[in-house]
Amino acid sequence: MRNKEKDLEKLAENLDISNTMYSYAVDRYMGISKYLLDRGIQGDFSPQGSFRTGTVVRPLRNGVETDYDLDVICTLAVDKHETFPSEVKQSVGIALEANSIYRDKLLPEDSRCWTLEYAGVSDGIGFKLDIVPSVKESSSHVLRIMKQDVPTKYAVNTIAATDKSENGKYSWLTSNTKGFGDWFEDINKPFKSYNYSERREKYFKNNRAHFSATATVESVDPYLVKSSLQRVVQLLKRHRDLYYHRSRRDNLRPESVIITVLAAKIAVSASASLSVDALLAHVVQGISDYAVLLKGGTPNQTLSCNAIEKRDGVWWVENPVDHEDNFAEFWTNETAEEFFRWIEVVKNDVVDISPINEAKYLSGLQRSFGTEFVTKKLPLSPSATTTSTITTPIKPWGRMYDHD
Repeated sequence: MRNKEKDLEKLAENLDISNTMYSYAVDRYMGISKYLLDRGIQGDFSPQGSFRTGTVVRPLRNGVETDYDLDVICTLAVDKHETFPSEVKQSVGIALEANSIYRDKLLPEDSRCWTLEYAGVSDGIGFKLDIVPSVKESSSHVLRIMKQDVPTKYAVNTIAATDKSENGKYSWLTSNTKGFGDWFEDINKPFKSYNYSERREKYFKNNRAHFSATATVESVDPYLVKSSLQRVVQLLKRHRDLYYHRSRRDNLRPESVIITVLAAKIAVSASASLSVDALLAHVVQGISDYAVLLKGGTPNQTLSCNAIEKRDGVWWVENPVDHEDNFAEFWTNETAEEFFRWIEVVKNDVVDISPINEAKYLSGLQRSFGTEFVTKKLPLSPSATTTSTITTPIKPWGRMYDHD
């Protein structure tokens, strides 16, 4: 009989960024940081979004797996009150344009970032590196966030990123992707620590061909050793992509940051020793508990952690590092209804399936993560046959915190 835990681990691992791609991306953005410094532009480069939380999944566009989208924040050492968003944005763009290597990879200016395209990095797969220019937020703004009872260690990382509107006007956009990453990391820490050495050795063994002949298990970057919580987030994001495309409701698709927040908040009440399979069931049950809000009910207090609220008729998924920021600000009742409908499908397709009936089990995984993807990554036994046919979605741009 198949091992569901191993199957989910394998699928999640193959959705993830490889060690080769990760190392290449880090080398590139660190190189850009040094280049800007050499040109007199001092700043701090740090990953943001799924790159920061370690929950990257391979994007899907028009039914085809495509290049990764990786984001970094470039926080310049300039006082917000002594510059303008246009100056910050253009200083980075002009510098990149001045270098022949970067100029050849530079795409047209995006509203919030400069994008460098690196094609065919590993096995024909590449990535787009989004560089988001910013400065530190004003001390008064940081103080206001701290007064919301946001821990100081998170609040001090608040930035003012640049944002260019359709009419060409630049403005500041407050964000705290670094603080958010630290918040997620703090929750993830016990999950990451559980059996860490064993999981690190397993990663090294499974990916030995990607390391040098003299490499040891210590050569594995801790970033690449994923926890059960990180795997749960990755699996949910992939399932979401397929579900919302099949239902032709991409316009109601929940942003990745919402999935990340809900999974992390609900996982707090779980044991760090839970397998990916068990933690997924715990998180899905915890999320579905909030469906009673659709009819004005109260979530089960044994599971509830105020992860989802309805305040005066407005749906809320609170930003843990800025309590006045609502990740669900654009949700309508229709959005919420589709969201909880999706969660029920996750329960049926993944949580409740058993490998006892292999054909039915594999069909559930194929519906969840894609027929071709599952068939390629999970060898089938001769007696198992499946009939599921899946198409895949176009990935829309989302919030700065996590947009894949």
